[in-house]
Amino acid sequence: MHPSIAQRITVLDGLRARAQQATAEFYQKPGVQPPPLAPLIVVHSSGNNMFTLVNRATGVVVAERFGHNNATAHARELEAKEAQFNVKQFGKFLSSWTLRFGITLTVFAFFGSHM
Repeated sequence: MHPSIAQRITVLDGLRARAQQATAEFYQKPGVQPPPLAPLIVVHSSGNNMFTLVNRATGVVVAERFGHNNATAHARELEAKEAQFNVKQFGKFLSSWTLRFGITLTVFAFFGSHM
């Protein structure tokens, strides 16, 4: 890569990090509310009063509903269900903490045996 391009990339990375830090500091001020998160499920019109519910992160069609009110209500239900702490999330949480605890014990055992 050309040195001027590499320098420009590092400068932009620094500016991006500073902008993120400034945004975080701004939302820590009293009385300032952060903007709401983007919805997980997006409702798209399919034509003839049919609507598809699309997962925004993956682009997968989750469901189809007849009528806009039915589609938006179902999207709200799916987002509320996704926000709940389910078995899959608990398994990921448990395995990550088990891994961290195991690594910590291994490090202590390694340094303890060399002292």
